[in-house]
Amino acid sequence: MPNQLKAPKKASLPPAAHTYGIHPGREVPPAGHGCGNGLCMKTILMIAPNFPPTSAVGGIRSLKFAKYLPGFGWKPIVITLSAQDQKLSDATLLSELPPQVEIHRPGYFNYRKYLRGDIRKLLKPLERRYSFPDNYVHWNQAALRYIRKNILGLKKIDLIYASMGPHSALLLAQELKRRTGLPLVLDFRDPFSFSQYSVLDHKQNYQQRARRIEAAVLPAADHINVVTREWQERYAALYPQIAAKMSAIPNGYDETDFAALPAKRRQAVFTVGYNGTFSRLSPLAPLATAIEEIHRHKGIAIRLSIASATREKKMRSRFRGLYDRGLIEFKGHLPHRESLANLHQSDIVALTLNDIPATRGQIPAKTFEYLRIDRPILLLHKEHGQLADILRCTRTGISVPIDDHSRIVETLLDLQQRWVRQRLEHQPDWQAIAKFERQQLTAALAAIFDRLCGAAQAGAVAANVT
Repeated sequence: MPNQLKAPKKASLPPAAHTYGIHPGREVPPAGHGCGNGLCMKTILMIAPNFPPTSAVGGIRSLKFAKYLPGFGWKPIVITLSAQDQKLSDATLLSELPPQVEIHRPGYFNYRKYLRGDIRKLLKPLERRYSFPDNYVHWNQAALRYIRKNILGLKKIDLIYASMGPHSALLLAQELKRRTGLPLVLDFRDPFSFSQYSVLDHKQNYQQRARRIEAAVLPAADHINVVTREWQERYAALYPQIAAKMSAIPNGYDETDFAALPAKRRQAVFTVGYNGTFSRLSPLAPLATAIEEIHRHKGIAIRLSIASATREKKMRSRFRGLYDRGLIEFKGHLPHRESLANLHQSDIVALTLNDIPATRGQIPAKTFEYLRIDRPILLLHKEHGQLADILRCTRTGISVPIDDHSRIVETLLDLQQRWVRQRLEHQPDWQAIAKFERQQLTAALAAIFDRLCGAAQAGAVAANVT
């Protein structure tokens, strides 16, 4: 892998894959273990409400696990929402899946699609009370009925895996564990009882209700994974009884997504690339303000290139100064690989995260694709912490405090001047970066599955003997 990364070449992509998009009334593949390349696999029931065609971050993580698990002896049966109940569609993502993967999409009555304006506002208090922890809790019953009718008893399931959020998937996973007794693995892409926005907005009632659910579900799970080390430590402190069965498998990047990137073209203007949305947790204003100030006081143009699902009307209202000066290039929402190709044309890439209690332990999922894109990273967060450590260990960028406006301006000017002199050097540690490749991360997850199934089988044998 390191040698491949030092000089990325065009690699042959997997052949166009067939995937099952199963709905009630449609043909279901044969029951039993899926077998590939002459080897029978164990079967995992994967509860993943966020799953392609959505290109949302949560869906990408589940997609990549499902893509690579068959290579480690595991056949995924994915239970997810219908495409109509998801956002940010990218139909190209499903073509990545191998033929062993089944996708089931139980339907349910999503009343929120029919609510508009004031009616939705009036119902918010009721939703907060009866739709906890989120509105997808109403999908759980439909999903459970579907699984009981079409999966359990018809197919041999070896393990249950649930991806959160939405955190209502915890409740479905709990019920499936209770009914089947199968090993259960929970994967937290985001924490529940100390979720970022519950901390940011001081939602103590939400946190208390979340703790009650966690206290009931987590001890019964056989393994719990989170995506950052700090979140693992916080959960272990909250629930010491689960510390021994926790891990931290991070998000990552898929090498095949970078196999056919177009060659870099030198831009007429120094360009800062940014992929994804911005928010109170990941604000774009510190970067945009610095770029505007540099142009206003120095006459130096730095262009901000953004690929985001954010509406352009919102972009124009938030960053009027950049638009007026022609310093912003807004691409809108792009398919996943196209967004990476666009990012690859930038001279540097920007990663922002507020330095506040709500972001403690957070590592944005796009961080790892930024590592692999082979462009210097400008991190606006804090100089010491998990994110800064990753950049230092991989030699991929510079960390600047997000609230230090003068440092941001100075750093941008320095990078722009290096670009002018064609001295913008970038020498990443590809071996360190390769640890975040999706196949390696899936191997770690599959090893957990193998261990749990081995323990379950040994327990069953012991029970039969006695």
